[in-house]
Amino acid sequence: MSVMQLQPRHTKGPVPGPDPVLRLPSRRNAWPLMVLLIGYPVWWLLGLNNLLPLALAVPMLIQLLRQGPIRLPRGTGWLLLFLLWVVVSVVALWADAPGAVPGGGPERLLVFGYRLGWYAACTIVFLWVANAREDNVSTLRVTRLLGWMFVVTVAGGLLGVLAPKFEVTSLVETLLPRSLSSNPFLQSLIHPAAANLTTFLGREEYRPIAPFDFANSWGSNLSMLLPFFLLTWFGKRAGWRVPLAPVILAASAIPIVYSMNRGLWISLGAGAVVLLVYLVIKGRARSLLVVVAAVVIAAALFSGSPLATLSSDTLDSAHSDDRRATLLTQTVASTIEGSPIIGFGSTRNLQGSFASIAGGSTPDCPACAVPPLGTQGQLWLVIFSQGLVGAGFFLMFFLSRIRAHWRARTPLELAGATILLFFMIQMFIYDTLGLPLFTIMITLGLVWRERSRTAGVTDTSRSLGDFAATGRRYMPVLLVCSLVGGIAGLALTRAQPTAYSSAVTLLLAPSPMYLSADGTEDTKTGQVTIDTEAALVQSRRTVEMVDSSLGLQDPDALRSRISVSAAPNTLVLTLNYSDESAARSLSGAKALAEAYLSVRSDGLSQRRDQVLRALQDQLSRLQATSDTTTTPITANSQIRFAYISAVAERLHSAIDNLTMSSTTAGEVIRPASVSKVRGQPEVYIASSALIGFLAAVALALAVDFIRTHSHVAPGGRRRWPLRLVRGSRRSSSFADRALRRTGTRPFGPSQ
Repeated sequence: MSVMQLQPRHTKGPVPGPDPVLRLPSRRNAWPLMVLLIGYPVWWLLGLNNLLPLALAVPMLIQLLRQGPIRLPRGTGWLLLFLLWVVVSVVALWADAPGAVPGGGPERLLVFGYRLGWYAACTIVFLWVANAREDNVSTLRVTRLLGWMFVVTVAGGLLGVLAPKFEVTSLVETLLPRSLSSNPFLQSLIHPAAANLTTFLGREEYRPIAPFDFANSWGSNLSMLLPFFLLTWFGKRAGWRVPLAPVILAASAIPIVYSMNRGLWISLGAGAVVLLVYLVIKGRARSLLVVVAAVVIAAALFSGSPLATLSSDTLDSAHSDDRRATLLTQTVASTIEGSPIIGFGSTRNLQGSFASIAGGSTPDCPACAVPPLGTQGQLWLVIFSQGLVGAGFFLMFFLSRIRAHWRARTPLELAGATILLFFMIQMFIYDTLGLPLFTIMITLGLVWRERSRTAGVTDTSRSLGDFAATGRRYMPVLLVCSLVGGIAGLALTRAQPTAYSSAVTLLLAPSPMYLSADGTEDTKTGQVTIDTEAALVQSRRTVEMVDSSLGLQDPDALRSRISVSAAPNTLVLTLNYSDESAARSLSGAKALAEAYLSVRSDGLSQRRDQVLRALQDQLSRLQATSDTTTTPITANSQIRFAYISAVAERLHSAIDNLTMSSTTAGEVIRPASVSKVRGQPEVYIASSALIGFLAAVALALAVDFIRTHSHVAPGGRRRWPLRLVRGSRRSSSFADRALRRTGTRPFGPSQ
């Protein structure tokens, strides 16, 4: 059954445009979406697939503004508040996030602008689809375009399986200067490749990504497009698509398995459950039987194929779950500590890794680097970039859409509800900003447009003109409250004590590999890690030496002023000391470096002396057992004496080398330098201003609510309507007594 057959013949309330017709509508207003989706494989090869949606949002916006009054589906206010948070969070791009690498460059503006463009494009396409006339942008045409994109995604997945090393240099990549095209972020957007190489199964495996950027993006797009493929490629009006649909659906199983996307598998399983429940509720026994039979046959064929082994290996290799959980915990903790209201605007690179403060990627282990804070899930990106408040607005918008469409009265609403379910699953594990979110917003626009035909436009939306008029009415209050909030944030910033931080950089001497008592390498006390050295910086002995040098008499408080960082995969250690005084901060950093080098040098000396004594004792025992005057000369004794002589010679050499070895701990390669710690006033000011803005919005909503739900009674007093207090027997009796006494109810109809 096609989507056009599902449109109701009778509607109540005004509809956005003329009633739907059964003929194929005009294409004149649908061209931006047609250009994007029909030519998507070409745009991918040209390197334009991630940029063209942002450009085509401009003609969509022009059409939206020209076509007349714009309706905002209920709940869109949450989305507009979220967009405001995205725009304001730009001020926090240079704020330092706890646990992240401090500082940053202009590349943050590039990433921020790209994400802002996608959020704007998704909002525009949502309103564009929702407000478009059915005879200009038909539901049938849009759903068929999205069904076609599912076919493109499956074809790209098969390319990634059959030709995983396929890649080309795109036109955009050729035209850009090398300084830009070599940027890792831009490279991932403009360089077409069929698959990504991964080793998380313990062996090299390729995961399909074409025609998208990452394997997770491929899986997310496939799941979002699948409901539209089922809607438009099966049924009586599918035409020539019907015989091809089962073949394409079966072929999709191959890249689905090779993608190794457990989030995709969970989403598809949840979607199958939703479909079965829907068929049971609707009483469609024949369709239910067909679906169950298809699932059973597919499961039997799959279990007997090589794909089952790969799936089992993927499910058994869940070692990345702990790493992902640690990353999201650090993401939320950093946001709460550093900028809970507006976030940090964009992602940040983590200082070191979860295994070491000097951890990072290497040629032999590219995956040793930890993903940036705010990645590995759309929810965590929103929390870190726009704060807890911005994330709340983001979630409230989608929850309002779920509340409106969860009943799934039509197949199109079922598709929308299923896609929202997929999104609620994937937002914890996939970064869906891009075509997945673009598809979701198109879906929400289609579903609202269909729902408005039965429930009425005015009951399910609000006019943008009314929304703007309300904003203009309360603009002075909004501005005053925002200004007061910003001033309060500035005052809070000024009240913060000034802090200074001094840093000294050391190059550590490699820890020597001592020999054990038998002359072999001592593996138990081998190379000391950089993290062990960092722990030594804050050891009790080091802190006490610094405390004695500075005369603070408080070692525990002093430890909180010390921090340690390291350059990735090096022995370069940076010691930081903070204080309210620049002079004390500088003195503290110098004292800390001297104390640490002294403690490390003493430790190396003690270890050397300990090993030296053990080697000398072993040599003495060997010499005592090799006295030829008391031992008969036999063949066995000669072999034994030769072995003892070789060991003794090795011990002599080790003792000589150890005696002459240096116990230098390291050297200062960058002397202590002091700098003022940024108080990050932009975070405080912007956060406080937005809190004031929200207070003004709450006040405006309360005033509008009172005006809407109250009336002016005789005497000029504003009264609450009876329906707001209905259910209270005391209120009703009070109204009856007032009627008998004055001849009128205190909560009568508006006058």
